[in-house]
Amino acid sequence: MLQNLKTIFKSNIKSLEILYVLENTKPCARILVYEDKLSNILDFLKSNDLGFSVSNFKLKKIFNENSFYSDKSVKIEKDSLEKGYFFVYISRIKELAEKAKAYEENNMHFELGMVLGYPKCCCEFFKKNFNENNADLTLETLRNSEGFEFPFYTNIAARHFDISLLSHFPCSFNCKFSIDMGIENLNLIKKHSGQLAETFENTMKNAFLYTKGNGVFLLKKFNEENNEIKFEKIIGTTKNELYNELNNIKKIKMINKNEIEINDKKISNIGMMLFTWNKP
Repeated sequence: MLQNLKTIFKSNIKSLEILYVLENTKPCARILVYEDKLSNILDFLKSNDLGFSVSNFKLKKIFNENSFYSDKSVKIEKDSLEKGYFFVYISRIKELAEKAKAYEENNMHFELGMVLGYPKCCCEFFKKNFNENNADLTLETLRNSEGFEFPFYTNIAARHFDISLLSHFPCSFNCKFSIDMGIENLNLIKKHSGQLAETFENTMKNAFLYTKGNGVFLLKKFNEENNEIKFEKIIGTTKNELYNELNNIKKIKMINKNEIEINDKKISNIGMMLFTWNKP
């Protein structure tokens, strides 16, 4: 089933959102669909007896160069000649999909999160921190988390590489409800594809350097000792000066989880996260 979903939706994360609804582990899902693909997606949902609703606006995504994923977007009219994405809300119960659409259009973020099945604490966190200029709450999650080493189940940084067990920003990387949700979702993936589950786990169990506007960097096969992080390989959402520096020296001195040093140069307002634990 997963491979079939991937063929249709072209994305791990979107395919899993549909799978969770089909398997009744998620009450309602929300995905972005490019307008040229909308008709085919809706035909698939109809053929699988899934209720759905489509947003009354489009989003124009703003991507950084070479980036797969972006939280940045601007609303445009649904009839605009500019190409864009529609939100599609999907549920086995059509009324839930309609309710999610209404909450979105009225900026009722807490209520929307609850309909989508997110933990209450995370819905409250999102409502408190989200605004039009701050759609990516990853660094806020980090600030709200004790330490810098976390269970990989809550690794939302990996979504930039089409890998994630969560579709919400956890209130903390140690949020028990989000961890439990991640474990449940991984077990469901294993049921359908052991290979994909292994890919997810191997990707998420890494160090991540997170910046706003300057790239997200996955640091593979890392070792941390005395606040120095050494790694063997880097994968980035962009190849810029920071990427080149990291790729050349393959080590980072961590001052704290929001400040690092590379080649004696301090870089602040970033997030350094190590995702390793299986369970808290």
